[in-house]
Amino acid sequence: MKKTIPALALMVLFAVSIFESYIIPVFATDQFLQMPIRVHHGPIICAIEPQANPNFPTLGKQLLSETEYAVIDWKTKLNQGLGRHPLWNITLVEVPISMQKGFNYTECDISIKYFPEPAKSSNGFIATGITIPNFETGKTDIEIYYLDVQPNWTKEEWTAGNQMYYEYIDKPQYTGLVATSTQLDSTIRHEMGHSFGLGHYIVPQDELHNIINGLEDMPSIMIDTVTVLGVKHYDITPLDIAQIKSIYGNGGFDNQVQQKNGYQRVYQLGMSKQSYQLDEAITLNVNTNLFDNNSVAEILVIDSNNTMIDNFGISKSNSAISLGNTYKNGKYLVELINPITGDWDFTSFTVGVQDLQSNNTNQNVSAVIPSIPSWIKNNAQSWSENLVPDEEFAKGIEFLSSQGMINIPQNDSSGMNLLIPGWVKTNAGLWSTGEISDQEFVSGLQYLTDNGIIQARK
Repeated sequence: MKKTIPALALMVLFAVSIFESYIIPVFATDQFLQMPIRVHHGPIICAIEPQANPNFPTLGKQLLSETEYAVIDWKTKLNQGLGRHPLWNITLVEVPISMQKGFNYTECDISIKYFPEPAKSSNGFIATGITIPNFETGKTDIEIYYLDVQPNWTKEEWTAGNQMYYEYIDKPQYTGLVATSTQLDSTIRHEMGHSFGLGHYIVPQDELHNIINGLEDMPSIMIDTVTVLGVKHYDITPLDIAQIKSIYGNGGFDNQVQQKNGYQRVYQLGMSKQSYQLDEAITLNVNTNLFDNNSVAEILVIDSNNTMIDNFGISKSNSAISLGNTYKNGKYLVELINPITGDWDFTSFTVGVQDLQSNNTNQNVSAVIPSIPSWIKNNAQSWSENLVPDEEFAKGIEFLSSQGMINIPQNDSSGMNLLIPGWVKTNAGLWSTGEISDQEFVSGLQYLTDNGIIQARK
């Protein structure tokens, strides 16, 4: 069986290569790949009941129950030994179909959605689940695919030098039946691990072979192999718990250690232009000068609903990449993650209609960026390091609003009392140290207010 490891630690419990076009470095020892996703407080996980499927009438309730058990499992093991004073808080909110129309999704740090299989893409993407970060909003979506995945060995033949050769390659397929509890339970736990910041756990090929064939237990829930091919025993292991605590410290999600040397945005993505017409070819430019020969990265394309519509891997040899011309009308986000370094980047484009709101924001920014007082940046830095309360950082946002740089709708006429999610501190810290520009910072604030993430409250 030909086996490579997907570049991004988002791709999943999968037994055979999704990407065949580039070389993945081989690691000599067991280790976790990097994942630049973080929760900035005890996360609220929203499990969104799937639409009714007449073929599987009880499936929605089953998936919500499996998700509840996974949350309990993570909480129990993270808090093991802490007795009546747990530090690792995770809140699960189940969103049944009857509540979905008016539900406030901005409260969700992590949203879990359930589909039979992934949206169709040109590369024939097969998986049991995927984790999709949104670097614009700081939110993360998880997609769980509930159809059963089974091996599908095919014989491939070719001729070289008048000699016939062949090999059998496993191209897994969906059976049309509901997945086993083993597949669902392990996948949900695995993708939750990604959403907390865990990358895939890499083991040598001989050990992986034994795991796939049921000869060894999985040392980590983050191994990227689908358990139904042999392993029947899965678990969140002490390795996983230790890795979570190495990221956040021992104080829990709400009292995490402030890391000074985190992952950084690398500014390696760009579009030939920001707006395209329907049926127009779209080109993505990738600066791979900072890649070494072992560097690999995953590119995700997600739509305005944070649904992945395409994915592919890149290496040092890539530069200009055609995304094709099949995109529908709307806004799209292109994201890059390098699982070796943990560095990330994103860019966006629109198809069919001009993003007038974005254009107006950019025009405002270009006119007012020079007038941002230094005290706002100083407050942002202090706030990102938890040295001043939210109210101090809010003063800077209120000043930007009073100068017309951003627009924040108010709930009453008595002034603003801003509700600012804690994860916004990441962007504030990056801006204060010059890692993102004034324009990007202000544009990001406007995006967050437009989408109700930063709100004025009574």
